[in-house]
Amino acid sequence: MSNELQRESPLEGGVRTSPASTTSRSETVVIELRDMIMRGEMPPGFHVQEVPLAERLGVSRTPVREALTTLAKEGLLEPGPKRGYKVRTFTIEEIVASYEVRATLEGMACRVLAERGISDELARRLRERTDFGDRMIARGVFGASEQDPWLEMNNSIHSLLVEATGNAMLATCVEQTQRVPLAGARHVPWYRFDEENYVLAKRAHSDHHAIVDALLRRQGARAEALMREHILLTQEIVSDHFKDQRIGVDVGTVIPIAAVMGAPQL
Repeated sequence: MSNELQRESPLEGGVRTSPASTTSRSETVVIELRDMIMRGEMPPGFHVQEVPLAERLGVSRTPVREALTTLAKEGLLEPGPKRGYKVRTFTIEEIVASYEVRATLEGMACRVLAERGISDELARRLRERTDFGDRMIARGVFGASEQDPWLEMNNSIHSLLVEATGNAMLATCVEQTQRVPLAGARHVPWYRFDEENYVLAKRAHSDHHAIVDALLRRQGARAEALMREHILLTQEIVSDHFKDQRIGVDVGTVIPIAAVMGAPQL
């Protein structure tokens, strides 16, 4: 992955504790704990305890406590044992709804950008990411080693487009949809490592190219429709895979999502 993509990753290699202020540490811990929930490392109903988390992240209990309060306000945690917190369970209906909202918002972002015209700098950064995806596709296979760089590339494309609108309200609303497990551009698990998965990845990346092309041609309606279809395809895949299940734990087999990580965000 390019140095630029690495620099733009929210957290590389875990929690950064170098900032001196408690506020900075708390914000960093919020990001890491949110990612742990999204990845399925803390499944629904999991009792979240301050001391073990502080020890794992290498911070004091104060930023952990503040981070848990923030995540509870976001709706990822709910009241648990001993006045603590537990990880909230999301239904497939909530996740499907989040995809629908996200598709509408990101589609609007693409329409706005296309009609306005994107800068040379944004075009360059988008091409860098699509070129990176092309190199991954050229390998001819998708396995566990491809999961993180692919999702980072995918998330970076989606984030760049939303940020480029300069619409703070739009960005905030998109961020809220990203906080629902499986509904964001960075945390969708891979369900298999096989030829079908590779074909889906190729289709997803073809969408990336088509969206960028529509932006460059200033085709607002086309850019909007392509992004909506791109996101709703993933909604369909997630819905089919997890129907009649609570997200985070497969009720039938009691296997955490983290144990079956497998299909790219499309």
